[in-house]
Amino acid sequence: MEFVLFEDVNGQEVFVNPKRVVWVREYGDKNTVISCGTDDKFTVRLSPAQAVSALGISVR
Repeated sequence: MEFVLFEDVNGQEVFVNPKRVVWVREYGDKNTVISCGTDDKFTVRLSPAQAVSALGISVR
């Protein structure tokens, strides 16, 4: 199993399994939310493109 390390907006480390990511969305406050399911969401200070690139997921 592969995990990618992110730092959330509170400075805490979050490890994400790229195969579980459902969506990545930017909000107006220049924060990006990464969702791995209904209750598994976290906010990072990256652009959506940076987050997707870090996850190693291809964009179509």
